[in-house]
Order: sequence, then C-alpha cells, then structure tokens
Amino acid sequence: MRTRIVATLGIAGLALSPAGCVSLKRTPQAQFFVLRSLAEPPAAAAGAIGQVGVLPVRLPGYLDRTQLVTEMGNDRVAIDEYARWAELLPPAVSRIVAENLAILLPETRVLRYPWRADEPLRCRVAVDLRVLAPQGDGTVRLEGHWALLPRADEGPLVLRPVALRRGPLPVGKEGMAPGPAVEAMSQLLAELSGEIAAGVRALPAESVPK
Repeated sequence: MRTRIVATLGIAGLALSPAGCVSLKRTPQAQFFVLRSLAEPPAAAAGAIGQVGVLPVRLPGYLDRTQLVTEMGNDRVAIDEYARWAELLPPAVSRIVAENLAILLPETRVLRYPWRADEPLRCRVAVDLRVLAPQGDGTVRLEGHWALLPRADEGPLVLRPVALRRGPLPVGKEGMAPGPAVEAMSQLLAELSGEIAAGVRALPAESVPK
C-alpha cells in the first residue's frame, strides 16, 4: 500500500512540475482600441455653407492591419500582437475626420464616401497620411497632406502639408502603453480636422455649387 501511495504522489508531482505536460501560465489577452472624435464645437456657428464630402483617407499599407504598429526608426516597425484595433485604421480615420468636421462645421452637412453623383457638394476632403503612429522615442506623429477638391475632377482648391505630434509619452521596457498612444492619435486627428474645417470656412463663395 505504501508503494502505491508514493508512486501516485510522484506522478502528480510530475504533472505540476515545470517539465510536466500541464502549464499553468496564462497567455496574455488582446486589448481592443478605437479612435474617438475629440473636436470641440465652435463658440458660434457661421451661416450655412452647404455640403462637404469626405473621401477615404489614404494610409501606408503597413498600417492597414488589426495590430497597433509602432515606428522604431531605421526602417523598422514593432507590431503589438496584444494591442489591436476594433476597426481597421483606414476606415476608422475616415470616420473620425468626418465626425470631427460635423462637430466643427455644424452649419454644414458632412457626407462620407460614397455619395450620390448629383449631391451639390461645396468641396471634397482628401487626406493622404504617410505617418500616423506612435514612435520609438515616445512621441506620436501624424504627417502627410490634405486637400479640398472641387466637386468635379479638377485641380485642388486648397492643398496643405500637415506635420503634427504629441508627447513624448512615457516608454517602459515593453514600449509605449497602447492606451495613451491611441488617445494621442485621436487628439492629432482632431487637430488635423480643425485645420481642414478652417480651410472649408475660408473657401470663396464662388466655389459653392449653385
């Protein structure tokens, strides 16, 4: 009887030992993040200025993924498998720009592409970003350009470069925390939207379709 008990305990010990087949270590769970519209409404709305259409925002292909990407410099990026987007970044950025413009231009109807071909748009908003990501130095950057295009396929009414940043944010052994990085990206998009809204307000009256 004693021999049987010892043998049983020995087998149980193997199952709980580091070399056993059963691991008690838990795999980290993924966190999911979304961008937010953070634009502040203007103190007073101007007169009605018609409709504005927001085209799909263009981003580098390496950002079109479910994981949060950090640019580390020297042509390297870090991909966080446990910090993920609940919505892919290109449509999310288009949505946020449209939502911010609707807040900043309350006198304007803001449409997201696609819209009807006969919509009487004052202008179309085109945003092309080459950078929208946290950086290895703790900053979060947004760089590229934006344009206000007429209703037809003609030259831009307005074309402006943009280079914005937030931070530096704290960086630990595992890099920048994803939550503050995503919040900073939302803040940068609100600032970008503010520049675009100012451009829309400054358009000459003759650019408004009759």
